[in-house]
Amino acid sequence: MNRNKENNNKSALIDLGDLFKKLLFHWPLYLIVILIATAGALSYLKYAKPRYMSSAKLYLKDEKKNGEEGDLLKSLSLFNNGKNIENEMEVLKSPILIEKVIRENRFNVRYFTKATLRKEEIYDRNPLRLNFLGDSGRVGNYKFDVTSEKGLLTVKWVDNPNDEDIAFVVHPGDPFQVSKDRFSISYDPGIPGAENETYRIQVDSVEQLAYKKIEDIGTALVNRDATVVMVSYEDRIAARTANFLNALLDAYNEYTLDDKNRVALKTIRFLTVRIDSLKDELGFLEKQEERFKVQRGITDIEGSSKLALEQVKDADLKLNDANMQLSVFDQVESYINDPGTDYPFAPVLGNVDQALTGMINRYEELLREKKRLSLSLQPGSMILQNTDAQIADARNTIKNYISGYKRNAGVAQNQMQAKVNQIQAKIANIPAYEREYINLKRQQSVKENLYLHLLKKKEEAAVSYASNVTDNKVLAPAFIPGKPESPKKTLVFVSFLAAALVLCTVYIYIKYFLNNKVLDKAEIEQAFGRPVMAEIYQDEEGQKNLSLHNRSVLLEQIFNLRTNLRFLLNEHHSTATIMITSSISGEGKTFMTAHLGNALTVNGKKAILLELDLRKPKLSRSLGLDNQVGITSYLVESKTLEEVIKKVPGTDHLDMISSGPIPPNPVELIESNRMRQLLEILKQRYDYILIDTAPIGIVSDAKSLAPYVDCTLFMVRYNFTLKSKMTAVAETIRESFFRKSGVIFNGIEQDSFYPYYYYDHYSYSENADKTKVWSSLAKKMRQRIA
Repeated sequence: MNRNKENNNKSALIDLGDLFKKLLFHWPLYLIVILIATAGALSYLKYAKPRYMSSAKLYLKDEKKNGEEGDLLKSLSLFNNGKNIENEMEVLKSPILIEKVIRENRFNVRYFTKATLRKEEIYDRNPLRLNFLGDSGRVGNYKFDVTSEKGLLTVKWVDNPNDEDIAFVVHPGDPFQVSKDRFSISYDPGIPGAENETYRIQVDSVEQLAYKKIEDIGTALVNRDATVVMVSYEDRIAARTANFLNALLDAYNEYTLDDKNRVALKTIRFLTVRIDSLKDELGFLEKQEERFKVQRGITDIEGSSKLALEQVKDADLKLNDANMQLSVFDQVESYINDPGTDYPFAPVLGNVDQALTGMINRYEELLREKKRLSLSLQPGSMILQNTDAQIADARNTIKNYISGYKRNAGVAQNQMQAKVNQIQAKIANIPAYEREYINLKRQQSVKENLYLHLLKKKEEAAVSYASNVTDNKVLAPAFIPGKPESPKKTLVFVSFLAAALVLCTVYIYIKYFLNNKVLDKAEIEQAFGRPVMAEIYQDEEGQKNLSLHNRSVLLEQIFNLRTNLRFLLNEHHSTATIMITSSISGEGKTFMTAHLGNALTVNGKKAILLELDLRKPKLSRSLGLDNQVGITSYLVESKTLEEVIKKVPGTDHLDMISSGPIPPNPVELIESNRMRQLLEILKQRYDYILIDTAPIGIVSDAKSLAPYVDCTLFMVRYNFTLKSKMTAVAETIRESFFRKSGVIFNGIEQDSFYPYYYYDHYSYSENADKTKVWSSLAKKMRQRIA
């Protein structure tokens, strides 16, 4: 088992080395493919539209990452401005914000110069400017071709819904109408080359373009512990990347500041209404007091009356404060039950209850967070569902808190009312006009204190509104990139070359390793379980000439086969009967029969060729002999043996018996006694009998002849024999139909991979013709490329 593992490992190493040699052999193909890939990369870089990317750093204040100091500031602040960084990153890419940037900066209008192959976009030095004479936010999906000539502008509306190009001539600045929209075009003739140049003006829909721009905007935290966001943007124009990104950051800062000011303005409006109402009430009470004093002639109140007045005033203040708290709680409870779409006036709760103020601030923070998320997320988003759940929990907490507080406040209110009733009973003993004055003064004092309190709150809100600034800071504004983000020259060249090399390698792998035809003698040896007797590769001159004096490479290989055949038959001392067959027709068995028979006549040996491929005979025709009479004539006893034996022209000691007329029953003739007698007679006259029979993979003629032969040679042809057919022949050999057998690898192309690496190359011709040499080199190059 260990030996098997070693053999498997060795085979794997040989396969890798073999693959490397194949790749090296096809270096001309790699060279051509690399040149083509380089040309393709240059063409791509020439015509590909570059994309530029710019980036900016934005600092966001996040109370979740500010520690205890942030919590302390939150408790002292009038407004809660905590942010969730992840949500703010989504707000930066919200379509509403991007639409505002596109609309205010006219990023949906693009200008191009029309060229032969493609149009080039211009951004800075643009002689034209399209003006909107209406709502620019609703205009979109227009294309105009504009040509300037003699101070006039020829405008052509292309790609209109009616599929008809509409053209008209206008002066620069004159309005014109297309569909339901009106425009005008400003023209600057001072830019060189603007005259007689055709420009394309493309107007995109703001809404559609906003959703496309979202894909080009990227947001990411600089690191996990920081609240700094890296915002990036990609565009075809370098200057526009920086301009768009800076405009987006400005719009975001304005949006966050407006969001903070909205809460402060609502609080100021509410306090203003309440203060105006109290002001009118105080004016009315002061007039009542003045009228009362004039009518009664009172200038001072007795000490007892003053004391009673102070007591009842203090009690009334506490009672009024309790009533105010209950009133505010009722308003908060009403808001919690139906919050609407705006923010409540939670800052007024500052002096009512600090705990409830914190709850309301948290509730408002969740509302603002949901509003921001709804700008960029779908209604069914998990983030929105999680936020809704937090809002519901905060609402229930506030409701439970208010219910408990209202129960406690109701008890305190009843107690305070009882105390007020007790003091009023004492005041009842005071003369009527004094009692009336005390009540009037008491109402005036309560209203005055509440008025001063609301004035103070209004001033605090006004100061907060005036001092509101955005918490965000642009740490690094966007810059105009100097190099495109894509395509990158190095990456393009590497990609093209890598793709070319991979495709070329895959082609070679498919050509050799996934080929269903035999290309390597190792495949033959693995299938048959024995070494190859001879490797014969193509030699056009040697194939046509049977002379033993023509020292060609083919003849040397035939002699090598003759030597190996003698070793195969070393135990056989009489006449040797050799049968040559193959799996299918065309593998060279007829060719090998003629050349091997000729080589066996060396040293005066006599050999005879039998053309026993009775169905499709080729041997006699290839040797230029007549096929009118032959073996079939002898087997049917119409001719004698001397009449069918023929001399092979141009050779010594080599005879042949052709097949003769094609019989209807070849197998019966081959298996007849007459056939056995023929072979016995020939063994007495010749040293070697070579039988050319039909392919074993098609008919059973070779199996019928197996008992009469001493050795069977199987032909396998390079890049012709199917591996499946070869495997079938190998199975037949294992079934012991044949006594001794050998395999010949035939037809190996001299300029292919395997002869180049595995077989010796030599030539006996010293004075080769130069034209022939160059022709051979050209052929080798074609072979390696293919």
